[in-house]
Amino acid sequence: MANLSGPRAEFDEENPEVKSYILQQIAELQNFVTPSTIVSVILKDPKRLAIQLETEGRAIPMNKLKKMYRIAIILREEDTELHEEGLDKNIFVAIRQAKDKLLATLSDIQDKVLSNSDRQDQINQILQNNQVH
Repeated sequence: MANLSGPRAEFDEENPEVKSYILQQIAELQNFVTPSTIVSVILKDPKRLAIQLETEGRAIPMNKLKKMYRIAIILREEDTELHEEGLDKNIFVAIRQAKDKLLATLSDIQDKVLSNSDRQDQINQILQNNQVH
C-alpha cells in the first residue's frame, strides 16, 4: 500500500495519529452503544457525492472533491444500523463531522425515547392518582 497517494494513502496506511484520533472520537459515542455494538469507520469515495451535492445546491468541483476525505462512521447492532458521514479536505475534520452528526442523531433518538417514556410515566401517574380519589 505504500504506493498509494492522496487521501486514501493517509487513511489506509498504518497512521498512528489518525488511528488515535478515530479512537478518541469513537470514545465519545460510548454512552450510546452497548458491548455488542459494532463500530466501523470507513473511507468512502467523495466523487460519488458529486450529483447529490449538486442537487442540494452545494456543488463542489470534481478536482476539489477528489482531494477530500469522505468518512463514514457506522454503528451496527443486530438488525439496526445508523451511519453518518463527514466530508472535508482535512481527514480529522471529516472524522469529527461524522462523529458530531452521529452524536446529534443519537441524541435526537434518545430525546424522543425519553420524552415518550416520560409522557407515559406522567399518564400512569395521573391515572393512579385519579383512581385513589
